[in-house]
Amino acid sequence: MHRSRERALDHGAAALLRGRRTPVDRDGRRRLEHPDSHRYWAIEWTDDSGVPRFGGTVDLRPRGQGGAEIGFGLHPDARGLHVMSTAVRLVCRWWFDQGGQRVTWWANAGNLASWRVAWACGFTWHGEVPEYLPHPDGLVDAWLASLGRDDDPTRPVAPWTHSPGAPVVGEFEDTRSDGPMTGAEREVLDHWLDLYRESVLLKIAGLDAEQLCRRAVPPSTMSLVGIVRHLTEVEAYWVREVLLGDPDVPDYYCTRESPDGDFDDTTIAAVEHDVAAYREEVERTRALAAEWTDLDVPGRGLRRGNQVNLRWILTHLIEEYARHLGHMDLLREAIDGRTGY
Repeated sequence: MHRSRERALDHGAAALLRGRRTPVDRDGRRRLEHPDSHRYWAIEWTDDSGVPRFGGTVDLRPRGQGGAEIGFGLHPDARGLHVMSTAVRLVCRWWFDQGGQRVTWWANAGNLASWRVAWACGFTWHGEVPEYLPHPDGLVDAWLASLGRDDDPTRPVAPWTHSPGAPVVGEFEDTRSDGPMTGAEREVLDHWLDLYRESVLLKIAGLDAEQLCRRAVPPSTMSLVGIVRHLTEVEAYWVREVLLGDPDVPDYYCTRESPDGDFDDTTIAAVEHDVAAYREEVERTRALAAEWTDLDVPGRGLRRGNQVNLRWILTHLIEEYARHLGHMDLLREAIDGRTGY
């Protein structure tokens, strides 16, 4: 079993690689000891034979006001031993013990090995910044995440379910049509509701979690995933609670403590779960509504003390979707310029 141990070396990682201490003059020592100085650590781990081995380096670059950026590099022989995640946790704890507030991680977009370390250490993914980091071929896109002093560095904030920057909903073929233009009332109502349900997924297709959480029209808290969450609540309420009278329908997001939680409490870590919950709720409500064949008979539940029939509910759901799809049009255009029905 490999054991890891880390030690901070004020003279820097290069000195350890050379096997000797680098002299530091008095002014240099004062700069190193200053809390805002750029810090370097070398990582040492001990293999099964008891031989100390070089494991890599970590550096911390204070940026003022309690913020700092972290960088690290792992020696190939130390891969798979949790050496780097252990070292990053130690450095972050050291920074917070000095009064630091936040540690920010940057990496070239696509650097999954670096992101896996940050993810394991509880960093929250914030998104991708275009043309931010220097590269021999020019500026390249960067991934961004951070860890706050009150965050838990011992566990990820979300499951490893997809690569950062990957679409939550992949692009898919648009199969919408005008439907039964001379159809019966129920057939037409069901068609337009299903068309709008598909439109929601088309509006979020190709975007990652960070983009779906963007609030493009301050001070509004509305975002694409916020609308998805809201429509999940809407589907469950009107079909399960009002039509079927189910008293045990849970509040997905809106509670007494957070009545607008569907829009206000979105997080990047929960986006995939939120989209999956919407899809599951739509499948459930579609099947339940299909079993209710009479548009005129009042539902088993009440809406603010009033009876409501399925005709009114389906019409209202179509109106609700149409209203919020207009919002989604604007939000999507603000993110990547995409327009269209």
